[in-house]
Amino acid sequence: MLSSSGAISAKAKAMYGKRIKPAQYEELIRKRSVSEIAQVLKNETGFNDSLKDIHEMTIHRGQLEHLLRMDLYRRLDKLVRFVDGKQKAYYLAVLKEFEIEQILARIRMILSKDFTHSLSDFPTVLTRYTKLNVAQLAVVQSFEELMDGLKGSPYAELLKPYMNKSDVFDYTGCESVLQNYYIYVVFSAIERSFRGKTQKILKQMWSTRIELDNITKIYRFKKFFHVSEDDIRASLTECEGSIPKAKLNEMVKCADGEALLKLLAQSPYHLHTDDKDFVYIEYYADQIKYHLAKRHLHYDNAPAIVYTAYQLSAEREIENLINIIEGVRYQVASEEIMTMLIYDRE
Repeated sequence: MLSSSGAISAKAKAMYGKRIKPAQYEELIRKRSVSEIAQVLKNETGFNDSLKDIHEMTIHRGQLEHLLRMDLYRRLDKLVRFVDGKQKAYYLAVLKEFEIEQILARIRMILSKDFTHSLSDFPTVLTRYTKLNVAQLAVVQSFEELMDGLKGSPYAELLKPYMNKSDVFDYTGCESVLQNYYIYVVFSAIERSFRGKTQKILKQMWSTRIELDNITKIYRFKKFFHVSEDDIRASLTECEGSIPKAKLNEMVKCADGEALLKLLAQSPYHLHTDDKDFVYIEYYADQIKYHLAKRHLHYDNAPAIVYTAYQLSAEREIENLINIIEGVRYQVASEEIMTMLIYDRE
């Protein structure tokens, strides 16, 4: 009989084996409606349990995307249930990402005064892992109500400085402070829960993810927006990655996106532009994260490493499917949709 830790690795790898295959992606992008996509996902993929009760002909885009995300949370819950002992702190720390996503979503609703989407969408299966009052947060429509709903949590103190009466709300600041807190909690849990090779690999996996997200932010600011160097630095998440702080600071000081690309070609990630001297940094960064996850799923057996890799892989699959749904909805050519997807074309 497998131990609880062995069960996590075995189950995660089994679920990974049920991922969408290349031929299925090719079939999905040829569909011409959300209903047709829903039908394939319901009848021919591992999403059949979550989609078994849908009516393919009447389901709309938002409902389908929501159900796909809920399926991801359901799968993660199946893995976390196996965890016991001191290592559970790491898995609980990782799941705080979903709390932060929901808090930021509510902040965006308050800013836009659009409450058509509800925080009741918080994954029901994950409510057992949060101390937040999800029911209370689901109905807040002002920053005062939000802070009241977060009372007693670390998030209340973190967001307090931003809840002022100024004309310009610092959403980027809120996002940054919450993200930095999240990474602090995750790395603290890694330090407490693991030793040796497992601790080293987990730190490397998270540092790579953070570093690639930082690069993406810098590029986006340089290419599309006029943002000060100080504001860019404030938006970044600190980590001990492959790029030295001096080199990262040099990237922040770049005059524009093209200058940044030249620096990235000399970085540990060896990014080279294409023949048009342009590259989608987000796509490139997601490719690296995808292949990193794939490598660990194939060659590692440590439960925490396999779980982390599986989550990255599963999140990428959901993003692929959402790109397909959006592409079909807006009648984007199949060839163009294909360029948005990240998977093994084997």
